Amino acid sequence: MSATNTIPENQPPVQDAEIDLDAKTWITEQVANEVKRIKDVGSDVTPFKILNCGVIPNFDQKKAKAVNRIELDTEHNISNIDQVMVSPATPYPHKANFYYVNLILVTTSNPTPFIVPYLYQLNLKVTQPEKDLDGRKIPSKDVVLKNDLKEFLFINKVGIRGRFSIHEYHDV
Repeated sequence: MSATNTIPENQPPVQDAEIDLDAKTWITEQVANEVKRIKDVGSDVTPFKILNCGVIPNFDQKKAKAVNRIELDTEHNISNIDQVMVSPATPYPHKANFYYVNLILVTTSNPTPFIVPYLYQLNLKVTQPEKDLDGRKIPSKDVVLKNDLKEFLFINKVGIRGRFSIHEYHDV
């Protein structure tokens, strides 16, 4: 049984399975193209499939931050990620406000970097919960998280987690 999205009555329902299949097909093509491009220039990468992904709001700082949670279909110990490289974003053609990037994960424990596809929402509307800041009550409010792709939480299929922060980007 497949769930349907909530849509206006005058439009036919769009099945989630159709949306997922379109995304999976498109993402698979993007990864294959990037792996080929990397191999054509004499390098190598190992592709990881994603099991699930999403954005987690982090309200610990003064300004809310987007943490990109990516569950990977691997048992590789991802807690030892040394570097995350992010490709330029490509608009996802099947849904507005969604973008695609390739992530290259570099570890000292593996000589070949990993490539991870990531489809994400650029701006995400969330509700910031009520806070008590130095004795002052700050009411809950709707905020828009601007996803700058600087905070990542990687989780492998056996539950090992790796948190990674990007402090600055360099064009290469």
